[in-house]
Amino acid sequence: MHTNPYATFSLPEIVAALNDGVGMAVGETALTIAEARFTWPMAGTLLRLTDPEATAAGIGQYDTLRAQIETGYAIPELPDDGRRWTRDQVSEAVNWAVDQGANAVRGGCADDLDNLLVNAVMSLLDDPHAEFEDVAVENYGEEPETVSRWARDAAA
Repeated sequence: MHTNPYATFSLPEIVAALNDGVGMAVGETALTIAEARFTWPMAGTLLRLTDPEATAAGIGQYDTLRAQIETGYAIPELPDDGRRWTRDQVSEAVNWAVDQGANAVRGGCADDLDNLLVNAVMSLLDDPHAEFEDVAVENYGEEPETVSRWARDAAA
């Protein structure tokens, strides 16, 4: 997965990477996407992209979206409104949202499952056809089974 440093991404591309990346992380555990540890980062990423100065308190305005994610198991499809974000902007938003979610939901720092979520989202943004094995090798230099075990341990 090679990234183009000049590439920008639309809201539908980012939402697809978020949905698929969270799904990939969830798939390595016994958890569901309806868990707050996943809905917080999904909603928080969209908040941070909309407002780079947003605080965790603002995620509350996305409670309706979080409820939709919990029942529909994905961020609903959003229209392309013409806005574009760089990979760095998306990475900052996803990492911020994961950190805020870890603190709010578990009262701690991001763990191995959170890190997998971030790496999966960013890998899928670069290559929408990436699979778990690609994420494990590219981001961790580890066998997929090892990364999967880390995710399961963090989910326990």
